[in-house]
Amino acid sequence: MSGQTGMKTFLLGLALLAAIGLAFVPRATVAAQGGEQLPPGVTWDEVNAVARQMYCDVCEGIPLNECESVACRNWRQEIARLISEGYTEDEIIDHFVERYGEDVASLPRSSGDRFLAFAVPALLVVLIGVLGAFQMRRLRQRGQQAGQVVRRSGQQAQARPVPDDVDAAYLEQLERELEGLES
Repeated sequence: MSGQTGMKTFLLGLALLAAIGLAFVPRATVAAQGGEQLPPGVTWDEVNAVARQMYCDVCEGIPLNECESVACRNWRQEIARLISEGYTEDEIIDHFVERYGEDVASLPRSSGDRFLAFAVPALLVVLIGVLGAFQMRRLRQRGQQAGQVVRRSGQQAQARPVPDDVDAAYLEQLERELEGLES
């Protein structure tokens, strides 16, 4: 039995060493995404950093880095080629915008349009906040006014004049009975 236990320990140690060795072996990114090949010196992280800022013109609403159509694979290959040629992210996106139109970029390319894309939602949030604060203030004022009306009506009920034709003894008896109910 001790021979089998020693063999199992040896094999387990060997498997552990192999796993550690594989973790440190540099891997070439030959076929990381759908069999696509990358030029030397270009990583999928670099390609996807650009691709996530773009949309395929064939597959509506799907970011280029997630799309698996043939057109998207070709575009990622072209992005990888342009990266290897030294293009920046903005230059690559501008290249695709020139060829396929503004819809391929996830953000507007002109600074004025980009400003509007961020300013309009921010302005709407501020406007809704101001309107909400105004409405809350108005509701609080209404609540205070309602409280004042209730207090005034209670004071009026206590100081309400009694008609002349009501017997005073009857009113005193009524007040005693009402006070008895409150206790």
